[in-house]
Amino acid sequence: VLMLIMRLDRQRLRYGVTTIGAALMLSAFWVVPFLGGHSFMTDMKYEPRPSGATDSLWQMFFPLSTGFDVLLVGLSVIGFASSLGRKRFLGIWMGVYSILLMVGVNVAQQSLPIIGLLWNPRLLPFLYLLRYLLAGIGVYELGIYVKQSIAMQRKPGEIPAAPGLAMGTSMLWVMALSCLVVLGFRYQAMPYGKLVSDASGNKYSWGPIKAPANRAFSDGWSRWNFEGYEGKSSYGEYHGIVETMKKLGADPAHGCGHALWENNGELNKYGTTMGLMLLPYWTSGCIGSMEGLFFEAAGTTPYHFITAAALSKQSSNPVRELRYDNNDAVKGVAYMRMLGIRYYMGFTPEAVEKADNEPDLTKVAESGPWNVYEIKNTQTVESLTVQPIVVNERSGDKRERWLEVGASYFQHTSEWAALPVADGPSEWQHVNVRADPERVVGKPGDPARQVDIVIPSSSTEIQPRALDKVVVSNVKINEESVSFSVDKAGVPVLVKVSYFPNWKVTGASKIYRSAPNFMVVIPTSNNVTLSYEASGLDKSSYLITLIGILCVVVMSRRRFRYSAPLPPLVSSVEPEEDIVVA
Repeated sequence: VLMLIMRLDRQRLRYGVTTIGAALMLSAFWVVPFLGGHSFMTDMKYEPRPSGATDSLWQMFFPLSTGFDVLLVGLSVIGFASSLGRKRFLGIWMGVYSILLMVGVNVAQQSLPIIGLLWNPRLLPFLYLLRYLLAGIGVYELGIYVKQSIAMQRKPGEIPAAPGLAMGTSMLWVMALSCLVVLGFRYQAMPYGKLVSDASGNKYSWGPIKAPANRAFSDGWSRWNFEGYEGKSSYGEYHGIVETMKKLGADPAHGCGHALWENNGELNKYGTTMGLMLLPYWTSGCIGSMEGLFFEAAGTTPYHFITAAALSKQSSNPVRELRYDNNDAVKGVAYMRMLGIRYYMGFTPEAVEKADNEPDLTKVAESGPWNVYEIKNTQTVESLTVQPIVVNERSGDKRERWLEVGASYFQHTSEWAALPVADGPSEWQHVNVRADPERVVGKPGDPARQVDIVIPSSSTEIQPRALDKVVVSNVKINEESVSFSVDKAGVPVLVKVSYFPNWKVTGASKIYRSAPNFMVVIPTSNNVTLSYEASGLDKSSYLITLIGILCVVVMSRRRFRYSAPLPPLVSSVEPEEDIVVA
């Protein structure tokens, strides 16, 4: 879009509209559902940068040492200025785009529509890349200037000719070779290079040139990742706990179910702290991974991390503004039961000791440092004994308002006489809620801000209404469906599966969103099936993308059909005449 605006004419406008239009249509299959459904997702509430006294926009824009920043910015300014002077469009575009990105980092700090979804430091890598590219142009221009200055010194009074193809090519070779040497040193990959030691420390040596033996950060990162799980010294430990969980799932005395493990940065020894997210893969879907299932986008993510914090010695607590109950196993077990989790996996002595003292946890296996516990009688689908209450919608951000209801119920269940839901039949009790002023922590936007705890307003009081007892059986959970049977229709049933509008139900009248982020259905028959299906919004976005694909095909065919033929290599002449090269 920026290129189009900077060089607008009728032909470019036509190409720009068709190209950008096709790109938007091609991406519609995920952009449209994302924007349409983000109110049902989780906002991780990452703090924009800068966020503290020690952080600043200046440090974000210029993160290197002062000397390197001055050199790099100076060269990039030369590259931009020379591009303006030579009317080099690509260099001008890089400079303008760099300025816009710097403005964008600042603007994205604010809570703006759509832009509020963007964490502003994500713009910085593009700014850095453009700066390096402009600096490369600056080096090239300085080289040409030096070469012309030398020519003027040799022949005073004679204006040197503009740089020709040969001069430009030689400068490009010099730049390319310089880049390869720098990269070779950073990755310690120079031919005949070696590590040496002297009085000042370890050095990487290439002939007479020596540099500190610090490998590039990206080299270590890539090497760590591509070693794989098997390449880590702790692979035996990782393999052992995976096999242990696999056996538990296959054992009829225990069976399949979701697992939650202690959250701790030490798990990076397996290759990544997220290594156990592969439990469903290694166990063919038998052992579900809570952190893998609820990691960022799902609306149930906050409640997973609240639970993990309560059952961990030192949790990362990635979702901001939640009221975490750190290292509180009593609450953690209650949270696990509410989420329908079957297994808990702890490994630090502190967490294991607390788990051993919990009567609702039964140790069922050990593997290396891991201790595996099972919660008896935990259910994914269960009948309700009290009729749910409908919480009337409040003004403000829908996602934040529901998070307040969900977190309040999840962490203070005793204060609610019935399960809150977002919608329900007219005969269900409807209540208004408000933030408890005595438990408000911080103001919106403050670093110390915490999610409000809401309670029924003074004008409404929850009146519990008992329900008939219902027996739930034949619960089957597949990748995109949940089915079960009941012995009596017409009584609400709670399904502890993350709510999203794409869920559809047969054998029940409707799906209602319940706290913290589950589903309630009222069976109309003895067999009920919930399935995750494409919504109307999804289908319309797929259609838009399909139209985009067709547009690309049509444009490509028109381009090849109407392209001008290449000129002949030789002209058409009489045989006896000399051949003339075209």
